[in-house]
Amino acid sequence: MRSVTFAVMLTMLIAAVAFAETYIQMPEADTWIWPGQGPFGSSQQLRTNNISSFDQRIVMGFDLSSIPQEALVSTAYLNIYRYDGSAGSALECEIFRVTEPWNENTLVNSIAYDNTGSYDQITVTGNGWYTFDLKNLVQEWVQGSYPNYGAVFFGTGGAGLYQNFHSREAASENPYLVVEYEITGSFQESTFGAIKALYR
Repeated sequence: MRSVTFAVMLTMLIAAVAFAETYIQMPEADTWIWPGQGPFGSSQQLRTNNISSFDQRIVMGFDLSSIPQEALVSTAYLNIYRYDGSAGSALECEIFRVTEPWNENTLVNSIAYDNTGSYDQITVTGNGWYTFDLKNLVQEWVQGSYPNYGAVFFGTGGAGLYQNFHSREAASENPYLVVEYEITGSFQESTFGAIKALYR
């Protein structure tokens, strides 16, 4: 009987450990930068293009403090809604890790970011939702590989004409980050060890 009970408890433990937690939140801050203009921290739109004379870039910050450092990130998607823009043009956008602290109410001219490689790319062709895959970046933030200063995305290819997205201040279709993760490590080891000790 004891072995059967142990097997049942072990099955329940494994199921609990493997259960994915979900984090869904809007950015804690978002803005777009346009050298010599702004700031746009309270704007209901986020704007980017691929025209050097404008150089508009979208910056977002995320509060991930509720996700434990030992979490294993399964998926992480940033969802943004394009509601307006240059008709009939396609804009390729890439997203990068920001490397300095910033404030949406004062950010105007530029933002420092890691330009060694983007985390994902999208091609904007019309109105609707678009998704960046940020699994690797969120995992790096959570485990402390890099400080979490947020991300910046902007047009890097295609027709280059302007594209407008809703910000967190917009009335609807706000950007949001969805992270699914599992907790491993101390919980699993301590609980499994305690159960084994009871049924030796």
